[in-house]
Amino acid sequence: MLSAEELRFSTRTAGSLPDWISNPERPLRIWSLAEAKAVKLRSGSENILVRVREQSSLFVGEISGFEPSGGAEFRGLRIGDLIVFRQSHIFEASA
Repeated sequence: MLSAEELRFSTRTAGSLPDWISNPERPLRIWSLAEAKAVKLRSGSENILVRVREQSSLFVGEISGFEPSGGAEFRGLRIGDLIVFRQSHIFEASA
């Protein structure tokens, strides 16, 4: 299982709002992060699309895609790989 922490994925700084809250082009939807079914993590300028499978103090998800590259692999990460990450790694979420 991969770790976003060990792979040094980008994190939001303490107090910064994630994109899914602060984006003026999309209306703010109030729901618990616990309801999130899909999230975007970041590695440099690449978004790592992840389907959430489990959550407690850490999240576990399955990589489902990459943006903007759109391929099946990115820097050794592949669609279908499992990854563990923290809330601070989440830049966008959807229910």
